[in-house]
Parts: sequence; structure tokens; C-alpha cells
Amino acid sequence: MSSRTTLFVRRELAASLNARWFWAYAALFLLGGLALTAVGLGDAAIYGYRGFAKAFAGLVHLALLFVPLMALFPAAAAMAEDRESGALDYVLAQPVTRGEVYAGKWAGVSLAVLLALTVGYGASAAIAVWRGVPVLLVALLYVFVALLALVFVTLGLCYSTLSASRARAMTIGIVTWLVLAALGTLGVMVAFVRWGIPETALVVWTFVDPVEAFRIGVIAALDADLSVLGPVGASVTSRLGAAGTQALAAASLAVWVAGVWLVGRIGFRRATG
Repeated sequence: MSSRTTLFVRRELAASLNARWFWAYAALFLLGGLALTAVGLGDAAIYGYRGFAKAFAGLVHLALLFVPLMALFPAAAAMAEDRESGALDYVLAQPVTRGEVYAGKWAGVSLAVLLALTVGYGASAAIAVWRGVPVLLVALLYVFVALLALVFVTLGLCYSTLSASRARAMTIGIVTWLVLAALGTLGVMVAFVRWGIPETALVVWTFVDPVEAFRIGVIAALDADLSVLGPVGASVTSRLGAAGTQALAAASLAVWVAGVWLVGRIGFRRATG
């Protein structure tokens, strides 16, 4: 990373850390995680390790609610606000490349979001490890949450690059999140069954949709009952095993980050060329 890119990383990181959203979402995620961990402490006395598994499953659903919004807000503002204020034209007039600007903004926002997640997730994870949950499992769940956050940071920055205003970028980002959530496995299963589409197509869609890939990957990591995974998740797990399902889900999220990043980078170059 060049020194000029590092300057943009520091600028975006500082701007995000000074924003109210950072502390608000970090606090909400922290409080929600602690509440679910407290439930896990009570269940652990009865169910043992599975009590914490249920608590972490609840934390996953909490992440599906908060993480996309936590990532979209700063990412949608990163480029659009500079364009609206005229700061982007000034920056591009300096001896920097467009690649350095785009990479610096993405890295800065990503670091801020991951820091907020670490604050919110860290306390719950520490208690869980103290109560006997394997460190590897806790770390694996954090990787999935981080990948989900990076997907929506990248989407938000891409929309911010291609949209005329922050409000439009944010609106498109929220709509995208809602559509992806609605078109999860359960959301499209009826249509697949009604139209006689093969099961393989539904399995593929499960990993094409990043929200659903995140859910399947995390629940497979928790070694949940097949009924919790759902029919598609149970089918995938029976074919690939838990480790294979987790690896494929993580790869799907990583491909989303890389693919959308490339689209946004090309769009930024064309929009400012």
C-alpha cells in the first residue's frame, strides 16, 4: 500500500470513528450480543455447549439486521459526500491515481466497520470462550460476520461511486439488502417448487445470495440440527459436509467482495475520467 493510499485510509477511518453511527451501532451490537450471551449462560446450565450454540445463532440473526446497515451508511457517504462538496475534484487534481483514492476509501471504511464489529462481538466472544466454546468456532463466526460486513461496505462504496447523491446510494443499498434477504432460500422455494426448477438451481442460488450464504455457513459452523438448516441447507451439508459448506459459503462472500470492488473501481475510473 502506497503512502498516498495510507493517507486516504486514515482520513476515512477518522471520519467514520467521529461519526455517531459508529458508536451507536457498536453499542447496540455489544448490548445485543451480551443479552444473547446471558441467555446462553442460562441455557448452558441445562443444555451445556448447545446452549451457547443457540445464543450464537441469535447473534447471527442480530448481525443480519445490524451489520449491513452498519456497513452501508459510511460506505454510501464515502464518495458521494466528497462529490457533492467538491472535495473529490480537489483530491483528483492532486498527484494521486484514481486507484489509490478508491482503495484508500474502501480500506478506511472497512477498517472502521470491522473495528465496530470487533467491539460489539469481542465481549460476547470472550464470555463464550470463558464458558468453554472452542476458540476456533468463535474465530470462524467472526470471519463470517466480517465477510458479510465487507460485502456491504463494497456494495455501498460502489453505489456511492455510481450515484449522484448519498441519499440515492443509501436507498439503493438498503433496497439491495432487503431484496437479498427476501430472496433467501425460503423466499424463493415456493417459486422453485411451483415451476419445477431442479434442486441444483436452488442450491446454487443459496450460495449466490450473500445473505443466505452467510446464514448457511454460520449455522453449519454451529453444528445445528438439520431442521434448523432448512431443507436446502441440510441437503448441501449432507453432500459437502459441514466444513465444505462453510468453505463454499465463505468463498461466495469473498467473491462478492472482489467482484463488486472491481465493478466499483471501473465505475469510479469512468465517472471521473
